[in-house]
Amino acid sequence: MNILFLPGSTTSPSARFRLHQFVPHLRQMGHDVTVRVIQPDRMWSPVKTPRWQRLLQTRGAMVQRVASTMLMLRDAADFDVIMMNRDIVPEVRVTLLEPWLARRNPRLIFDFDDAIHLGERGKKLAQILPLYAHITPGNPFLAEYAQTLNPNITILPTVVDTDAYFAAPDRQPGPLRIGWSGSSYSAQYGLPILEPIIKQLAQRFEIEFIAISNTDPHLHWEGVNLRYIPWTEATEVAGLQTLDIGLMPLNDEPFERGKCGLKAIQYMAVGVTPVVSPVGVNSEIVVHGETGYHCHTDQDWIDTLTALLQDAALRQRMGQAARMRAEAHYSIRSLLPRMMQVFETVTGRER
Repeated sequence: MNILFLPGSTTSPSARFRLHQFVPHLRQMGHDVTVRVIQPDRMWSPVKTPRWQRLLQTRGAMVQRVASTMLMLRDAADFDVIMMNRDIVPEVRVTLLEPWLARRNPRLIFDFDDAIHLGERGKKLAQILPLYAHITPGNPFLAEYAQTLNPNITILPTVVDTDAYFAAPDRQPGPLRIGWSGSSYSAQYGLPILEPIIKQLAQRFEIEFIAISNTDPHLHWEGVNLRYIPWTEATEVAGLQTLDIGLMPLNDEPFERGKCGLKAIQYMAVGVTPVVSPVGVNSEIVVHGETGYHCHTDQDWIDTLTALLQDAALRQRMGQAARMRAEAHYSIRSLLPRMMQVFETVTGRER
């Protein structure tokens, strides 16, 4: 099968985990896979200059993206299937590209893993989603929205490469480590939830709180032993392996319900006990009391973390069970057959 991936970015988590990581595995299966990224990619942003200059930079980037798309898709009809992560370009007013592409090749798959329909992008999605042969949302909340516009839906959960993600062979010496991993954007919402909880635990236990992120969140939590680990793709797994307990707090809001639980899955894949807010698909990813814990209130968080901090055998048992669940349900190996079924459905429908 001749497959074209349009991830929209080379570095964004969505592009990495929804498309890029499958490329070598599909090629190993004998498929021809081409990956093309618009220029400048979705992660580009204007440099800090006067407002009028930023406006010109932004307009120029939009024109460049449209031209880049039309150039890189000039042979679109030659592919058996085209799968893209989100809309082709991020500008919400650019709605001509998807209809143009659908006329050239109707075997299109739209993949998304966030509640991108909330806000301005919703109008654009309402115009373009009916054009796709298939849509692959990352969770049931997103699927429910997508089905209002297109009946051809298959949920593809976010997964990780469990050959690359694995439990550390030995625990590094030192205090018990509770950690959070996420982007600088996520930090502004998740870390304030944790601050009062970690402060209270630090009064009773010798712990270290670790924040893993692309930028330093500059935490100043009085009485807490804090460490920042800079995130890089190369050191991502090693950073997660330092943790004894991994946290994923979320507010119960529409945008958060669209999240696909990557943090929880990463913790699980490295054998770290996940403790999460049971918002959206988190309640499905982590089986409460079997592969981790759900926490609704501050007291839930404190009670759960206290139990884990006091019981090394419990942490080990939960971590091992979490790892097994990640391998069975949230690994590349587990998802590839479902992805291939989507490809075959799309190409078969066209034939």
